[in-house]
Amino acid sequence: MARLGNKGQGRRVEVKKLGWLLVLSLAMTGCGGDSAEEEVGEAAVVGKQSDFLNELIELRVRSRRSDDRFSASDSAGETIVAYEALDAPPGVAEEMATLDPGGDWQSEHLSAAAATQLKTLLKGAVATVVEAEISSSALRPSDLQREDLAGGYLVFRPAGDDWKKARTKGIEALTRQVLALSALFEGQNVDPKVKVVGIALGKGEFEATMLVELRGTDAQFASPLQISTTWSTRWSLDEIPRLRSLDLLQYEEVRRNQGVGFGFTDVTHHILGETPYYRSQILTGIDFWASRITRLGDFSMTGHHGLAVGDVNGDDLEDLYLCDGGSLPNRLYLQQEDGTLRDVSREAGVDWLEDSRCALLVDLDNDGDLDLVVATIAMIAFAENDGKGRFAVRGGHPGARYPFSLSAADYDNDGDLDLYACVYSAGDGASGRGFEATSPLPFNEAENGGRNILLTNLGDFQFADGTKVAGLDKDNTRWSFAAAWEDYDRDGDPDLYVANDFGRNCFYRNDGGTFSQVAAELGVEDMASGMSVAWGDFNRDGAADLYVGNMFSSAGRRVSTQEDFTAAGSGAQISGLRRMARGNTLFAGSEEGLFRDVSEETRTYPGRWAWSSGFVDINNDGWEDLAVANGYLTGRKPDDL
Repeated sequence: MARLGNKGQGRRVEVKKLGWLLVLSLAMTGCGGDSAEEEVGEAAVVGKQSDFLNELIELRVRSRRSDDRFSASDSAGETIVAYEALDAPPGVAEEMATLDPGGDWQSEHLSAAAATQLKTLLKGAVATVVEAEISSSALRPSDLQREDLAGGYLVFRPAGDDWKKARTKGIEALTRQVLALSALFEGQNVDPKVKVVGIALGKGEFEATMLVELRGTDAQFASPLQISTTWSTRWSLDEIPRLRSLDLLQYEEVRRNQGVGFGFTDVTHHILGETPYYRSQILTGIDFWASRITRLGDFSMTGHHGLAVGDVNGDDLEDLYLCDGGSLPNRLYLQQEDGTLRDVSREAGVDWLEDSRCALLVDLDNDGDLDLVVATIAMIAFAENDGKGRFAVRGGHPGARYPFSLSAADYDNDGDLDLYACVYSAGDGASGRGFEATSPLPFNEAENGGRNILLTNLGDFQFADGTKVAGLDKDNTRWSFAAAWEDYDRDGDPDLYVANDFGRNCFYRNDGGTFSQVAAELGVEDMASGMSVAWGDFNRDGAADLYVGNMFSSAGRRVSTQEDFTAAGSGAQISGLRRMARGNTLFAGSEEGLFRDVSEETRTYPGRWAWSSGFVDINNDGWEDLAVANGYLTGRKPDDL
């Protein structure tokens, strides 16, 4: 790790040059002229090695200039200055220029600046952000209609559209509105979150569509309060833009009536905290183990280790099986009567060290107990349950070298469960697995992923690859993440929906054990970053509804609408890439077996960076709600992409 400690703008940074293509990550604690020592990350290797492997590139860190159209900030909010190479070999300067996301995208500089300004406004400093003649609609509609949901949840939404007509003008009027919003929170302590999802440049000004979320403690009920709203804003085209107008497009408040109904409490430590290795294995992340386990141990940085829930010992209590990375043992936890868990991994014979991606607890031999299926990078392994929670390995199938998920159904109606494995990557390569070995091409419609397999149950823990015979080899190399079964056409056999990570999803209709790919025909290809599949009946009309987990990207939404972006490809390509940033999709089914995309009207699309999702009646009111697991890695420096 190089050090940065010279005073003034002429500071030099020494970074090892490892190839023609240089990707540089700066981890800086401050940028002032008299700062203490500051660390700079080493360059990463991309591309072919150069002849001067051990030479150093001298970097000069300089202060921000007025012509810099973008400047990032560190976690403390201080501006990170620009940097430039001195006497760099050919190509390095050009590569370093691409590290500045605002260098060739003025809209990104404006987006970042507008988001910062809006947060300042929401914290009460209105006059420093807006122009004197600021025009605004109501920030909080006056005709909010309250809806009481089971479990003590209160939802407030506008009753009509009259609030859209009311407007105020001037700094004082807008200040009163901002203060009124803040007063809804205890101590006026508001935590504003802003996402810019659309931006358009005009003459002397620009417009930005912004998702705004305010979180805090409800001043009335002393319980959590969240306000979710969408604003259309207009800004001056200055180095520090000032707000000219604001229009409310959507508004929703969600409260909980404290003491009424129920909420959720994190009880992980209570149920797992006394088990061995809880702190050393469960509470440590991939970054911790990556520096301690070699590639020979089949440890992968991508993670994606699943779990399975089921009663393995017949005591009517649900137990938990956790998969883990190579060289780390999988864990089986038995639930006790008090709700805590006991680690029985070794005595049950399932503390396997293989890199395990996912697991199922299902009855494979129809003897009334749950057997174990684990998808590892070596094979899909089958273990028989003796009825008391002890397992014996009965064999495995090697046809899925990079599995991501498993699902089970009796697709041929012969009385036993068959298995379907989603295989993400095409397999191992010289440089690694997954993205390390093969890149999805093209990004928005890739078909160079792994081959999914259907394992037909032959009885006595014998399985055969029935993928081709059943017709499931059609469109079968699309970087599949997850799949789920549902008899959507009510003809007595289960159909299969497959979510693919880079483009079109697949929907296979089952006709007596033979499948046809009908996703395009039914309009459910959902061309996005498919992560998960869930079936339910959210509107209780008797028809199966489909929810697909994808990625919501505010950056992708605003960038994909820019003229510079749309000029680089065909209409179909641009439309496809733009769709990948929208988020999750809810398809409403019908008695005729058709589907309609209702994501926008139900506002079920912004699931953030979604991984898994499911229908569940959270508040026991008889209506299926949606739970979405989301998030991604954040390093010590959140602005380090």
